[in-house]
Amino acid sequence: MCLIALSVEKSKDWSGKDSYFYKIIANRDEYHERPTSGMKWWSNNIVLAGRDEEAGGTWLGVSKKGKFGAITNLKEETDIKYSNSRGSLVTEFLESQLSAKSYLEALEPSKNNYAGFNLIVGDKSGLFYLCNRLEGIFFISEGIHALGNLTLNSSTEKIESIKNDFNQILHEGFAVDKGFHIMRKEYGNLHEKTKKELQVRDGEEIPFRFIRSPIYGTRCTTVFISEPSGLINISELTYQKEGIEGARADFSFNVKG
Repeated sequence: MCLIALSVEKSKDWSGKDSYFYKIIANRDEYHERPTSGMKWWSNNIVLAGRDEEAGGTWLGVSKKGKFGAITNLKEETDIKYSNSRGSLVTEFLESQLSAKSYLEALEPSKNNYAGFNLIVGDKSGLFYLCNRLEGIFFISEGIHALGNLTLNSSTEKIESIKNDFNQILHEGFAVDKGFHIMRKEYGNLHEKTKKELQVRDGEEIPFRFIRSPIYGTRCTTVFISEPSGLINISELTYQKEGIEGARADFSFNVKG
């Protein structure tokens, strides 16, 4: 996952309790050769997510109780090889009984056992952010935020641009198709011909919102919406090599049961 934009809003839930609700749009960028399954309910019937079939985890998902988790790789120059999969962190949170903040507090002592990551987890009590190369756990306040492969709300053209576009469609009236559309804007083509050539750039953030290439690119866009009524809507649109549109999956359920 390489670009996430979030809108956080505080409101009363179906029982009249103050809670937080979200609209989230996200692109996952990855090598096309990396085996991946599209979004579906996992066999435990707890997690709804795509699956990285190489490492077994996921980049973004939601639980039947409405918990949300997403992760991006933090770009850094390092020769250290880590055995722990960052994608397992999202899965562990969604399957756990811990609140979002409690999960990050439990993870924090072992965070340096992983390659650099940005992890966002949330529930009705709020969205929380942990970068394992920063100190502390951060509450994500109401408003619009964005995360790429640097830290949350980094002052880059890529981040400022998606925040502005997201704000515009929120004011126009948000819809899933609008979310898919703006995540395809500001596309770019990579000129590297092989994975070895592209790996030279592993320590830098690619500036494009939507990446097209025969070897690496945007693999899917996800749109997530949680409502005060308890309704959860999540949609995924996949892409093939060179940004060719693939399959779409739409899910809707209510956390009230």
